[in-house]
Amino acid sequence: STLAGVTGLTSFSRENVSVVVVEFDYDVNADLAAIDVKDKVDALRAQFPQDVQPPTIQKLDINAMSIVELALSGPQPLDALYDFADQILRDRLARVDGVATVNIVGGRKREIQVLVHPERLRAYGLTVTDLAGLVGAENLNVPAGRVTEPVREFSVRVAGQYTSVEEIADLPVPVQGGGRIRLGDLATVRAGFADVREIARYNGQPTVNISIQKRADANTVATARGVMAAVDELKTSLPPGAEIRIASDRSAFIRDAIQDILTNILIGILLTTVILFAFLHSWRGTVIAAVAMPATIVATFLALDRLGFTINVMTLMALGITVGILVTNTIVVLENIYRRLDQGAPPHEAAEEGTAEIGVAVAASALTNVVVFTPIAFMKGIIGQFFYAFGLTVVFATLVSLFISFTLAPLMAARLLRTYETRKEEEGWLGFLWKRFDRGYANLEGDYRRALGWVLSRPRNGWAVVGATTVLAALALLLQVKFVGGEFMPSQDEGLVEVSLELPPGTPVHRTAQVVERAEALLREIPEVTDLLVTVGGGGGSMFSMGSDVNQASILVTVESPLPTETFLPRIRELLAPLPDAEITVSLPQSMGGGGQAPLQVLVKGPDQNRLEELARRATSAVAEIPGLVDVRNTIEDPKPEVVFRPDRERLRAYGLTVGQVGSVLRASIEGVTPAVYRERGEERDIRIRLAEEARSQADELGNLEVRTFSGMIPLRSLGELSLSGGKTTIQRDEKQRTVRIDAHIGSGSLTSLATAIRTTLDRMDFPPGYTYEITGQFEMFQESLTEMLKALLLAIVLTYVVLAMILESVVHPVTIMITLPLGGVGAAFALFLAGSNLNIFSMMAIIMLVGIVVNNAILILDYAQNLRAKGQTLVEALLEAAPARLRPIIMTNVAIAVALLPQALGSGPGAVYRVPMAIVTMGGVLVSAVFTLFLIPVIYQKLDRFAFGAHRREREARK
Repeated sequence: STLAGVTGLTSFSRENVSVVVVEFDYDVNADLAAIDVKDKVDALRAQFPQDVQPPTIQKLDINAMSIVELALSGPQPLDALYDFADQILRDRLARVDGVATVNIVGGRKREIQVLVHPERLRAYGLTVTDLAGLVGAENLNVPAGRVTEPVREFSVRVAGQYTSVEEIADLPVPVQGGGRIRLGDLATVRAGFADVREIARYNGQPTVNISIQKRADANTVATARGVMAAVDELKTSLPPGAEIRIASDRSAFIRDAIQDILTNILIGILLTTVILFAFLHSWRGTVIAAVAMPATIVATFLALDRLGFTINVMTLMALGITVGILVTNTIVVLENIYRRLDQGAPPHEAAEEGTAEIGVAVAASALTNVVVFTPIAFMKGIIGQFFYAFGLTVVFATLVSLFISFTLAPLMAARLLRTYETRKEEEGWLGFLWKRFDRGYANLEGDYRRALGWVLSRPRNGWAVVGATTVLAALALLLQVKFVGGEFMPSQDEGLVEVSLELPPGTPVHRTAQVVERAEALLREIPEVTDLLVTVGGGGGSMFSMGSDVNQASILVTVESPLPTETFLPRIRELLAPLPDAEITVSLPQSMGGGGQAPLQVLVKGPDQNRLEELARRATSAVAEIPGLVDVRNTIEDPKPEVVFRPDRERLRAYGLTVGQVGSVLRASIEGVTPAVYRERGEERDIRIRLAEEARSQADELGNLEVRTFSGMIPLRSLGELSLSGGKTTIQRDEKQRTVRIDAHIGSGSLTSLATAIRTTLDRMDFPPGYTYEITGQFEMFQESLTEMLKALLLAIVLTYVVLAMILESVVHPVTIMITLPLGGVGAAFALFLAGSNLNIFSMMAIIMLVGIVVNNAILILDYAQNLRAKGQTLVEALLEAAPARLRPIIMTNVAIAVALLPQALGSGPGAVYRVPMAIVTMGGVLVSAVFTLFLIPVIYQKLDRFAFGAHRREREARK
């Protein structure tokens, strides 16, 4: 807790193992932090018990996750399948580039068992520890040096390792009185199997589950591709009849999502091309714009490659969301070139003058996008990990788009475009359609000019526009607060459902397996369920897993249906509800924070464990009654049945014993010890020595175990008291305080509304002094992300103002332009409300994007108005000419953006849950702001111009 940069400290302690999770600030170098943690732990090693195994330091990364689950099955026994997986598959798969760890669950591990008969031990005055020491001492290879002859040299070695199980059984054991007896006469020596603590099944068939976890910096698709190639290679070496099946492949979702994004980008380009063709009436101009879009995207790939980015969901989503935005610079330049052509200028002159005239406005629009997305790329926290590549991709694409609009677009225009008369002759059969289109647009432009003239004619008309806009903004804010919920990120539909089952502590593994079999049978009643991967115990392969108890199990359900997978969750809960004594949690795999973790978690903290648990149970009951929450559970576990030996220290002292000696005998008798390994054909197996099963299967028989003293063998019950009781299964601490966690899943409603309901409910409980609660999980990440987004938004607004002030050479009119920013928020709120979507990190990102988009319309109008005023026109005259003149490019650019995003907004393929919020927010913000900008900006410009430096002087000079 004293390390710099530590933001969270959580510990989980249970029988035989304890895990401490240290969370660092995202700016901290993970490699250096791991070294610091190791140094701290090493400094404490002297305070640990002597038999503690060396602590393991591991780094946990949100990107280091299980990507492929394999199921190995066949007619062979499970021990043979386990050996093949452990000795052949594990090594081959671990060599695949990008693989971090290969975890194996299921099967049976072979070992040599020495099962001691307690009555024979008593007869000869021996203990299990005596036999363990003897077996370990006899299994040695001892190098004894060298013997040198005149012409040769020999190495001398004592070859004492066991060569067969019979040799172990024939091992002579010294007994009292000087005699010896065979180990086989005291115990049953055989080749057996370790205790079953984990079971794996795939589609009802016993299997060995192989979970492959990638490195944090590895590419998921490339790593999975390498794993599949290795699996294909290994199929030729499988035992006869055995097969490896792909139980789960997370890379398939990514591949499908990337393909879907690419398809949407292509459709967006085609739709944008059609819109441009309708406005430009020329295939030549349309070709220029159509070439600019893919050219921008392809050129952006070069920048991505130089930075080491990959073509992934985030980088492609950045390009997909900005397809329409990328072509706006080219559209504005082309439209101005066409305007010059229509005035009679030759193509070369029109290209040169048209580009120069609009250059400042285009540069200002592009630079506002750059200064908006640059802060996005450098946000802190978990949100920064998400959008670093996203933000820089948009920045690169915008700069490339600006470069193309100033170079490739005018170059192609000078070569391809024709004068107005030539174009008129080439119209052909489309001439009638173009005339109707132009007539309609001319009427629209005339109506707009008249309406704008009315607005600017009287101050009260302008104030009416401002008032109407204010009312609309207030209504949008009301909709956002009352009807639009919040969530960290939408749940992606991978066609997978996670079912977790927990039986009462102390439930044996075979009982858990029986309950899980019933659950499998019930799940098979759903026709859409295709695959079931079951794990009983095993810990699920988590990096920091302490190993799940045998009373816990998980089922990974694969669903194939055109309906959203989320619709199957209530049905699965209803089907599994009748299972006896089982606490069941049904959820979609979480892309953040680990699979199966609840989106809402409440940490109840306090000093006294008993009072804390009582308070947490009350809190759990109160939270469970909140409508919309399902599968509300807490981490309080029923006491695990245990047999406790409480030594009588006076008796121990009388017999010259210590508690450690008694504990060693008890542990060796029940758990067993492995003093040596047995090697055969290059394989190593533990030699485990403990009591025979019938001697350790009844708790009341433990008192008959004997301990050697100086006066002979003494039964355990003579040295203390054996009793049955319940023990703690897990102790959780957070920030060095005892903690109980309450998990709650969302059945209906939004994350923020339910978090608010939880806070309201728990506040009524009046927690005692020293006891507190904290809402964490995805809600905590949402709050952190919202804070970072607001910082990025504020910085984007400031930088946008600075850029506009430099370009316009004014400190007032950048404010005029930035009045459009609330209009983007208005459109975003209405879009979220109409689409029934929640506010999440992707929709918040789109709102920040609007800062750089919605100002473009105002820039086009005001830049031209400033030029006209410089030529001598009055303010109103300049506005009445500039605004209608820029109406066409404003309509073209905003419609192009909306149409390009239409495939993203209507998408339903893999990853669509990420793209849809961004698309609908951007579309709503762009369209609403464009409509209101046409009237609001001229009004604000007219009212603020009096504060601009030199405005009155320019007005007087213009009138002269």
